Amino acid sequence: MELFLMSPPGRGWALRGRNNFRSREAAPVDARKARREWLALARAIEARGGTVVALPSPSELLTGMPYAAECGQVVARPGATPVFVLPRMMSAHRQAEREHWEALARRMGFEVVGPDVGIWEAHGDVAHFDGATLLFWGGRTTLDGIDAASRWFPGEVVRVQVREPAFHGNMALLPLPAVDRMLVCPEVMSPDSYARLRERFGEHRLLVVTEDEIRRYATNGLPVGRDLLAPSVVPDSIRARVEALGMKVVSLDMGELCEKGGGSSRCLVSRAVVEEGAVRIPDDVRLDAVAKDIEADA
Repeated sequence: MELFLMSPPGRGWALRGRNNFRSREAAPVDARKARREWLALARAIEARGGTVVALPSPSELLTGMPYAAECGQVVARPGATPVFVLPRMMSAHRQAEREHWEALARRMGFEVVGPDVGIWEAHGDVAHFDGATLLFWGGRTTLDGIDAASRWFPGEVVRVQVREPAFHGNMALLPLPAVDRMLVCPEVMSPDSYARLRERFGEHRLLVVTEDEIRRYATNGLPVGRDLLAPSVVPDSIRARVEALGMKVVSLDMGELCEKGGGSSRCLVSRAVVEEGAVRIPDDVRLDAVAKDIEADA
């Protein structure tokens, strides 16, 4: 079962932290439109076989919750209870989110753990490709943060150092497992990290994109099977390259959540594959239950 942990924007959603290159100078958001954008993404995920778990924010002050890539990281363990690794977020206005995701993780039956040092922004700084786990640091997550979190990741771990505008690793690199390729932006990686990727995965599997292209979210779409759920601002050149690989780019209007808020479809989820029956999904956080509240605004 493939889970997508998400959190819909509330009716009073606004930008508070403004901690990325898009949100710093953005105009005020339209919360109702943002909620419709969020629901369109969630529906698209479930239409492709994913299972959305939607946790509404308990407070209008927790405006970062829709960017659920930072809610935590699920680590599956064959034959055992999956682990939910809590974040240690950089932005003060987001740190209180942790207790609400922890409560949901416990309701679902996860074993809940978390690092006790550094900054670690969870799924936003985690990727998987070819049996390896990639852990990113240097944007917001710190090296001591990933060192503390890495104990819960079994198998091969590859550390990758990034820099702004890649405030998370999911801005620097996008695995496309359905076609055995990754979109990679060497301009925002340390030279030794990019060399490590070339050595481990092979240069022919790394499709280079530019810093200008990642500022238009070239590496931040959400691949679900052979579809890439991507914001409409993704450059045409990137769409053409991805579709030439045999994938379909599904364009989503994300004017509020992405173009103003600074987080694309990949930023809005924390995804994981777990065994059927390994966790419980309470009825009140299933998408159909949460969607009714959003649809009532129409």
